[in-house]
Amino acid sequence: MTYIKKTYNLTEGSVGKGLVSFALPILLGTIFQQFYTTVDAIIIGRLVGKEALAAIESVYTITKLPVNFFVGLSSGATVIISQYYGAKEQDNLSNASHTAVIFAFVGGLLLQVIAIALSPACIRLINVPEDIYQDALLYTIIYFSGMAASMTYNIGAGIFRAVGNSKIPLYFLIAANFLNVILDLLFVGVFHLGVAGAALTTMISQMLSAVLVLMALTRTDLTCKINLRKIRFHFKHLKEFFKLGLPIGIQSTLYPISNTIVQTSINAFGVNSIAAWAVCGKLDFLVWNITDAFCTTASTFVAQNYGAQKYFRARKGMRICLGISLISVSVVGCILYFWSIPLGRLLVVDGEVIRLVAQIMHLLGPLYPLYVVGVVLSGAIRGAGESFRPMLITLLGSCACRVLWILLVVPLNPTFLNVLSCYPISWGITSFVFLLYYMYYFK
Repeated sequence: MTYIKKTYNLTEGSVGKGLVSFALPILLGTIFQQFYTTVDAIIIGRLVGKEALAAIESVYTITKLPVNFFVGLSSGATVIISQYYGAKEQDNLSNASHTAVIFAFVGGLLLQVIAIALSPACIRLINVPEDIYQDALLYTIIYFSGMAASMTYNIGAGIFRAVGNSKIPLYFLIAANFLNVILDLLFVGVFHLGVAGAALTTMISQMLSAVLVLMALTRTDLTCKINLRKIRFHFKHLKEFFKLGLPIGIQSTLYPISNTIVQTSINAFGVNSIAAWAVCGKLDFLVWNITDAFCTTASTFVAQNYGAQKYFRARKGMRICLGISLISVSVVGCILYFWSIPLGRLLVVDGEVIRLVAQIMHLLGPLYPLYVVGVVLSGAIRGAGESFRPMLITLLGSCACRVLWILLVVPLNPTFLNVLSCYPISWGITSFVFLLYYMYYFK
């Protein structure tokens, strides 16, 4: 039996319609993921207690670092497969897809073993309190045990997106997340397994998503169809994956480190400031979801048209992606600027925290579009096969800029809003450099 025949050939037809049709499932998937994460936290916090929730949240950065690295690395495979699809090189597309699947599974297993082995030292390094250390360690080890499955799903979803089908990954993501919530209620609420139950539900859901995406790849009529007997490494394509994906993986790993340094400075201003910043992180999630969705869309669109040698269409698609995301993020920024207080009250009732939320949104709300330009342009440039220079621009323009701001500028005026000013400053610098790079070199 075969299924999943529909795809979007982004090298033909209406540019705007094709971009929106492709981007919308990605955006819905990230929004759904955000909703699930919130529900998951509510279940743990209410049914187990604040200690269990604190144990899970305390290792959030540790659990995401290897995942971010591999997702960045595998995005190189997605771009390469997109280029082959646009160029209609069927043999290369098939070989690259088979290589990507075995690469994800074997690489995920290797990363899984390393991450589990290093977990105790990493948890000690970030000074997790002793009373939640054992729970944090147990959660981390079980969570990492599902990494091979998680990587397999991510690469499978990337393969489908590479050939223009962004809906299938959305369906599997929804199915896995629904299972996660149900198992959370069962393992945590009924069987009282605590953080171990929460980690097990995540691991089982990751396995489900991996099985579903592999089944879909083996039964599809699309050109990315996988034959399990033909899965093996094609070192030509493996080399292409590393050449393009390694800089993205390094960027995805180092980026959170600069944010951790900023968070350390925020922590110095006390509980109210920390709470206000956390609330803003819940309110502005659409900014990041919209931008990331159109970054992925720009990368896939440019890659397909680059492979098809339709360079004018690739540039047009990049401009439309940039325009749609700028307008969307500007609307979200305006809403957050004018309605930050009533929106903040949905999450907290403390008057001082609400006042700080309003101050933060009045600073950042009008400036979110600065972030969009750099992210969407970097995605488009990666789609044409260049990832090293975008990595350098992002790390220097965003990460280094924020660290230098905290070390050199904040001591001159040590206020809460001055610390947060590093974000729009770094967004503006990064976007400006990307514009220069695009206009005077890359095209």
